[in-house]
Amino acid sequence: MKKIVLAVLLLACLMGLSVPMAYAAELGQVTLTVKQIFAGTGMPGETCSYRLTPKQASNPMPAGSGPDGYVFTAVGTSDTAVGPIAFAQAGQYAYEISHITPPASGYTYDQEVYRLEIYVKSSLAVTVIAYKKDGSKAANISYEHAGPGLLPSDPAAMADPPVMKTVSGSPAKASIFTFRLAAGNLSNPMPAGSKDGVKTIQITGSGRGEFGTWSYTAEGTYYYTVSEVNTGESDYTYDTAVYTITDTAKAIDGQLVVARVVTNGANKKVTSLSFINAYAPGGGAPAEPSGKPKPGPKTGDESQIVLYIALFCGAGITLLGSIAYLLASRRRRKETDGHET
Repeated sequence: MKKIVLAVLLLACLMGLSVPMAYAAELGQVTLTVKQIFAGTGMPGETCSYRLTPKQASNPMPAGSGPDGYVFTAVGTSDTAVGPIAFAQAGQYAYEISHITPPASGYTYDQEVYRLEIYVKSSLAVTVIAYKKDGSKAANISYEHAGPGLLPSDPAAMADPPVMKTVSGSPAKASIFTFRLAAGNLSNPMPAGSKDGVKTIQITGSGRGEFGTWSYTAEGTYYYTVSEVNTGESDYTYDTAVYTITDTAKAIDGQLVVARVVTNGANKKVTSLSFINAYAPGGGAPAEPSGKPKPGPKTGDESQIVLYIALFCGAGITLLGSIAYLLASRRRRKETDGHET
């Protein structure tokens, strides 16, 4: 008989049917089912206590009952079996089930009190009807509680990849470089010192720095980017790398746990945020902070070019005049020599 009952219950579960509030393991016996539900997520280990009390002292009770009734517990969101209760003769039996967990800060407990009317026929067939304290019939003996919710993620457990700054070359003075952490969404949690989804840090010369950690209060996937700010330092070529931080927050045993992945521009995982700036004195004008190059220095003046052209032309005219004068002088000498002969 027990095997048949178990088979029926298993079939009901597979078909998506609810388990009844009571079932008979065999004639003259009944086992009650008490449903406990914790609203939201993150309450898997919460335990609550309940008491089954007979309305008449002579009523049959489950094994383990005491003078104050039968006390049992339920863990998390689950169904708890109460019983079996064995009846040796026909009759009508009344009971109450109530929640007796002591109050706790941040918790809201369902204080419903169910009255159970159990009818046992002469054949020892058992029927159970449950009533709420307002007198209405209840389809299930069910308690729905609410806890403080998920515990936020632990910032100390967050992997905080450092910014690694390297300067190639030999500058006479170390310059200050700025780095930017930007949230993919303005509602994303950010470290202390952030504003409008952005936090910046500075590193002098070669060195390392960190943006800091933060905590999550809701499950989800969160994105951030890290890049260097081009502040236009002379004789430096800035690193244009952009790194992406992907945080996935999930609830595990009532607390949010964060899995972090950091990737570079090639979508490869990295453990640090590396930036390399090249220093080359006189190697060209630095880029403007906006990313546009500065105009190069002038190498001459238009008025000077005109002056050079004028001088060149004047020298040419003078040379031509000298040649013409020499030719004319030679012609006159030849004519003079001819007359004298």
